[in-house]
Amino acid sequence: MLPTILIGPVALPTYPLFLLVAYWAGLWLAARQAERLGLDGDHVYNAGLYGLLAGIIGARLGFVLAHWENYAPNLMQALSLSRSALSPGAGLITAGLVVLIYLQRNQVPINDFLDAAAYGAALAIVIANTGAFLGGEALGAVTTLPWAVEITGITRHPVQLYESAAGLLILGILFLIRSRPWPGFTFWCFVILYSLSRLGLEIFRARPYIIGDGYLAVQILALMAIVVGLAVMAHNFSRNSSTMSSESL
Repeated sequence: MLPTILIGPVALPTYPLFLLVAYWAGLWLAARQAERLGLDGDHVYNAGLYGLLAGIIGARLGFVLAHWENYAPNLMQALSLSRSALSPGAGLITAGLVVLIYLQRNQVPINDFLDAAAYGAALAIVIANTGAFLGGEALGAVTTLPWAVEITGITRHPVQLYESAAGLLILGILFLIRSRPWPGFTFWCFVILYSLSRLGLEIFRARPYIIGDGYLAVQILALMAIVVGLAVMAHNFSRNSSTMSSESL
């Protein structure tokens, strides 16, 4: 493990550093793909920056509201930032809304933008999970398999590397299917492939979030995303085939 990286006299925490690199690398690749699709790559950087700021604010505000009884006596505490004091769900929703507003105000085709963003998201998954492995974040379940990694005397699944490998595979598949039958195709391919990876890899995590009678929350969300993705695929392919049939008559 490598919890910190020394850059001269400065020691930087590995995982947050890799998250930052993953985000900007993802924006870079998404911008390049956007230009290939005829979009202005600057829209990707602008939307990414606004989404990041809105996501951080939304995640913090969501956490504060969820734990209002702790912050009500001293609201100044709400201004202090901590990775453990953020609500990821609220952050994602806020970031998504801000990005959507930006795209609509600047008349950026949403489906083309999402197709470009899919490449960047896959690359970000690779880098972020590599950082999680080096920083000892998101630990895997205990195992005795030959490729297990030892952390504080316990051998565990290198689930972060599993995720990185899955992200790299998804990125390769996206580049192999560069042609799009319809706008949005690449994005929904990414959604289905990533959801399949989470569906299979979640069982290797040390502390997966469990709901109900032992159901893994991420697996349920992944199944829902797969169903939605397949439904969107089926609808668009059906509509395209109907259009082609009408034009041939």
